[in-house]
Amino acid sequence: MLVKPDYMLEKPDVPSSPKLFLDQTVIPAAANAAGAVERGVERAVVAVRREPLLAVCLLAGAGLAVALWRQRR
Repeated sequence: MLVKPDYMLEKPDVPSSPKLFLDQTVIPAAANAAGAVERGVERAVVAVRREPLLAVCLLAGAGLAVALWRQRR
């Protein structure tokens, strides 16, 4: 039998070090970066008094234009 009847009752002593690194370093950094991007878009939308979707599309278009310009160089 691969799974014991009381497998849900057993817990490991401590999480593995990769899980701790992911939970304590990577995920908070990614959340902070996403929050910073969201805050920047919000400020841009308030400054130009336009729709948020328009601002996001303009930023994505500008990013794509820069990427294509770099690729051609």
